[in-house]
Formats: sequence, C-alpha cells, structure tokens
Amino acid sequence: MDLSSPLFLFLFLPVFLSIYLVSTQCLRLPIILVASVVFLTWGERTALWWLGGILISGYLLGLAIAKSKEKGNYSLLWLWAGVGINLAILSFFKNIIAYSDNVFARLPLPQNWIAPAAGLAVPIGLSYVTFQMISYLVDIWRGTIPVEKNFIAFSAYLLFFPKLISGPITRYKPFALQMQQLDPSIDDIAAGFRRLLAGFVKRALIANQLALMANAVFNLPTANVEPKFAWLALIAYTLQIFFDFAGYTDMAIGLGIMSGFRLPENFNFPYIAQNISDFWRRWHITLSTWFREYVFYPLERRRFRWAGQQINILIVFILTGLWHGFKPTFIVWGLLHGFALALESLGFGRWLKQAWRPMRHIYTLSIITVGWVFFRSNNLRFSYWFFRRLFGDTSELTLLPFSVSTPMPFIEPSFILALITGIFFSMPISSMWNQLRTSLEKHHENLFFPFQFFEDISLILLFILGLALLLGNSFLPNLYAKF
Repeated sequence: MDLSSPLFLFLFLPVFLSIYLVSTQCLRLPIILVASVVFLTWGERTALWWLGGILISGYLLGLAIAKSKEKGNYSLLWLWAGVGINLAILSFFKNIIAYSDNVFARLPLPQNWIAPAAGLAVPIGLSYVTFQMISYLVDIWRGTIPVEKNFIAFSAYLLFFPKLISGPITRYKPFALQMQQLDPSIDDIAAGFRRLLAGFVKRALIANQLALMANAVFNLPTANVEPKFAWLALIAYTLQIFFDFAGYTDMAIGLGIMSGFRLPENFNFPYIAQNISDFWRRWHITLSTWFREYVFYPLERRRFRWAGQQINILIVFILTGLWHGFKPTFIVWGLLHGFALALESLGFGRWLKQAWRPMRHIYTLSIITVGWVFFRSNNLRFSYWFFRRLFGDTSELTLLPFSVSTPMPFIEPSFILALITGIFFSMPISSMWNQLRTSLEKHHENLFFPFQFFEDISLILLFILGLALLLGNSFLPNLYAKF
C-alpha cells in the first residue's frame, strides 16, 4: 500500500484515525501494531513471514545480547549473529531484485523450484527495517539503550507503518521515549494533516508530472534520444527523485505527528548545497547519519596505519550504493560521491570554501546530476550513451514512433509547469515565507488567522487537483519503495 493511494487516503487512514484517537492511551500502541500489520500485508501477504522472522529473531537476539552483557560473555558473538542474519536476508533480496531468475539458476536447485523461489515477495521497506534492527542491536551492545522486553512495543517501533516503506530511519531511543505518552493534541493533528497534504502535493503535482519525461527516456532499452530530450529527462529526474522522496517523507512525518510521534527530518533543501559534504548533510539525512554512526566512526576508530580517512569514506559510499541495489550502476554512483567526499576531505575542500559561491554550486550540482544518470540507468552501457547524448552526440540515433517515445516530442504544458515549479520550490522559498510570516505575526498577531486560512485553503485546493491528476493517470508508486 502506498501513502498516496486513494485506498490509503480514503479508507485505511480514516479508519485508523477514528479508532486510534477515540481509544485510551494503553490501547494506542497495540492499535498501531495492528494497523502496521494490515498495512504491510495488504496485497503482499508473503512479506509478513519474512519481516515477522526478522522481527522475532531481532527481539530474541536483543534479549540474548543484554543477558550476555550482564554475565560478561558472548555478547559480541550474539551481536555479530544479529548483524549477519539481517545483512544476509537483505543481500538475498537485493540479489532477487537485481538479477531475479539468474540468481536461482546458478544454485543447485531442482528446475521446478526456481520459478517459485524467484517469485518470493520482496518485503516492503526491508532496507529500512534491516538498518533499524542493526542500530537497535548495536545500541544494546554499546549500553546506550536498555533491551525492550515488551514485544508489542518492539514490534511497533520496527513496523510503524508511516516509516515502514521509505523511512525516515529512526533509532530506537527517541521512538521509545515517545511511545510512553501517545497523546496527540488537536494542534498536532492539524499540523500532521498539513504536512501530509503538502507531501501529497509534492508527489502528485510535481514528481509524478516530471516522471512522464524521465521515465519515457530512462525506460528506453538504449539511450536512443535526442540531446535536448536527454537534458530535459536528466533535469526532470533530478527534481522528480527529490520531490517524490521528500514528499513521501513529509507524508510519513505528518502521519507520525497525528499519531503522537516526531519522526526525524530527512531533507533540508539538498540542491542548494555548496559541496558534496553539504549535500549529504541535507539529502536522506537519516541514512547518512546511520552510516556515519554505525560504519564510518567504527572504521575510523580502527583505521589501518597505511589507510587514511579517504579509504573509509570510499568504503562507506560503496556500501551506500549497495544498500540501494546490487547493480554496477549503484556502485558507480556511490563511488562517485565517495571520491568527491574523499577529495573534499583533502586540500580541495578548503580551497572550495574560498571559491566563488556560484562556482561551488555548479560543481556540486554537476556531481549530483552525473550521479543521477548512473543511479537511474538500467546498466552502464545506457549511462555511457546517455552521456554522449548530453554532449550532443547523435551518432546511431534513430527517431522512434510517437507510440514508443511519448510524451516526446510534444511536451505537455503540465510538464513545463511542474519543471518550473520544481526548480522554484527546490530552493528554500517555504523557509523564507515562514520566516516572513513569523516576523509579521510578531508585530501583528491578528494576521495569524488570514495567513493560516490562506495556506490551508491553498493546500486543500492543490490536494484536490493532485488527486484529480492521480486518478486520471496511471498510479506511480514511491520511487524509494523499491530500495
């Protein structure tokens, strides 16, 4: 189930909130767990067995680590067992996603087993569940959190449906503290709805419209596209992936607020970054924070004498690429960002800080957009030819019929409008407006109601427009759900 789907918005969410908000606090956590299981199994029941196995094994391993620490033995062994199990399951399904039948064809399995094995449902949100489980086990071993003995509370943390599919990645301690007092106020519910609607608008009115061009080009078997359309597709995808992912995160955070949870922020206008280090402080913040806390810092504490910090940076970003998928394109994407960060950690970073601001921005956006070509391409050969198209190479180009190349060569006004809007709102316009509004309301308190009324009416109208576009076109699921 997708947070933007009509089924979720007009059936699942109203039923959940109606039951949740009228229930006593002692029942709210079990209601969250039941709702999360229903959300998880809707249309993908076999995934429940996989995530259920991860859940139960993680719960038992957490107890084993805590008990071993009390006795002073074997706690590290239990930790490595937990990390190993989770990474093995994650790797197994990443291989299925990347190579499907080919993985099983190489195994010594009977022929009649291969098709059912390849058809195993990939659990939604597996990458996020895995990382949250690993952080939970590591934090118990470090002694920074107590083991959770309440299975319902532990399950609610891991499977909380707003963050299940695409995060944000949430550590156990701040979530557990909020579980003790689930009492959202009227203001929380209103703020949550506003955040939910804003996220929906980002996805339906901007990301989904930009996807028409991005998908039309990047879904081709080869980069058989004119240079001007290659550039349009690259710009469209650069904005699409941001507004789709950030919009989905906004919806998750909004649902969290309505339920009494404050989930961590995941984006902070990443396309205004002045270098790649700054970009990763703004893009998918919870993922970069997880890798920094659980991979980079431990590597730094045990750094080899012959290796500098740059080697550890490259290791982290190779793993970041693999987290997205076991494909060469993701590895190259990770290495590109890793090399840029390694270079910035040397003298280049200090020089860059003194450079002309627009030059820093051009450098950063160049690395980001080059990386998105690899990230979105199905294979490296497509990436190679796509770069050639970007530089104006039209060799071996054959014009495709409109039935194949739609929406090219006729660009719809809705795409142009979404492109302009996306560029405009990828800058901190909303933050500037909030600062202006706060400043004006300090001097004139009576301005709060007209400002809020204007914002709420605008959001509702844009939501209706987005819903109309969503129902009038084929539904596009969340981009990051497949990771």
